[in-house]
Amino acid sequence: MVTAAAFSAAVGSVVFFNPVLGVFVRPLEDEFGWGRAQISLALTLGGFAAAFASPVVGAILDRRGGRWIVPPAAAVMAVLLVALSRINALWQLLLLYSIGRALAVGAVNASAFVAVSNWFVRRRPLAVALVALGPRLAMAAFPLLVAVVIEATGDWRNGWLALAGIIAVVGIVPPLLFMHRRPEDRGLLPDGDAAPTDATEAAAIALESDFTLREAAHTRAYWLVGFAIALLMFCGGSVNFHQIPYLEGQGLAATDAALVVAVFSLMGAAGGLLGGAIATRLTARWTMMATMVGQALGILLLVGVTDVRGGMVYAVVYGLFFGGTVTLNQVIYADLFGRRSLGVIRGSFQPVQMTFNAIGPFATGLWFERSDSYTAPFIAFAVLFALAALALAFSSPPRRAAIEAPAEAEADAAS
Repeated sequence: MVTAAAFSAAVGSVVFFNPVLGVFVRPLEDEFGWGRAQISLALTLGGFAAAFASPVVGAILDRRGGRWIVPPAAAVMAVLLVALSRINALWQLLLLYSIGRALAVGAVNASAFVAVSNWFVRRRPLAVALVALGPRLAMAAFPLLVAVVIEATGDWRNGWLALAGIIAVVGIVPPLLFMHRRPEDRGLLPDGDAAPTDATEAAAIALESDFTLREAAHTRAYWLVGFAIALLMFCGGSVNFHQIPYLEGQGLAATDAALVVAVFSLMGAAGGLLGGAIATRLTARWTMMATMVGQALGILLLVGVTDVRGGMVYAVVYGLFFGGTVTLNQVIYADLFGRRSLGVIRGSFQPVQMTFNAIGPFATGLWFERSDSYTAPFIAFAVLFALAALALAFSSPPRRAAIEAPAEAEADAAS
């Protein structure tokens, strides 16, 4: 049930994801004359807010669990979406959307993946892949749903109301009832394993696998993985937001562009499951490195899209590898540093990662407005994906012995 509640919360967080806002770009441009850089600034501000909130959210997750975060955050998100249906000034969009974006990314989505990572160890990649399936399916459905609602009613404001109804249904009750912090809180163990025979064995298992934030920060893996994910969030967030207006600019109708994104998201769902299954046999790190290389190839396909057929080829290739990366991104910290301080370890680097995620869409929109072309940023994204893969290749798993040896040497010297 915890996995189901995490799945539900992850689905709800998508109402403030980049592809959904991308559907509103053309209607907002047409009605208010706002530029793409101005609209994407809402993502930037929301990313900065999420960045500053992430360490606090991570600490609450480790101490209390997602039940204390997701339902109230989802309720506020629903109110914000209703308010977005009544905006008539740019500052209103920026204020309301940035708050909702911060809650979606920094609180609801993060809580979903930390919760499921705490309940599994051996089967963690597959369990996380199942939760990650939710956002991928939602990213396939929500942009298309919003596009259909706007086209059917002739009013973009109804698109926000439809999203408010979704988050109210999936984001409040399931997490409130079923999102528990860790299996140990309920007398259970991860993966349904039998309890160790004595307390000494249990302590040894925990000591072997779990790092504190201070210990993690002294490892090379912490910095290289954090850097790789920052590049992923810079590039992936930019593509997710700009792909619909880019495809429309390439001559695709709005519904065709939304359909391409739907296929991209469905392939992301398949890629997430496949990546999780492969990572259970290999490792999250090596599997994620391969998906980063695949994304570099996929983004080059986007550059050459001129029709629906080309868009579908891009959607299949890029979506498959993107979905795998999203799943493994949620697994890799727990695999490297354990469960006990997972929330705070992930949250400690998210100010950097979310800042990259916030800057990306705005910088790309600004480039487009000055050059009327996405070619240069898309090629740059391919290079950055390859660089992220290289960083992962050098982020070998840390060992506690390497952390403890300096401390023991200091103690011996003091004595």
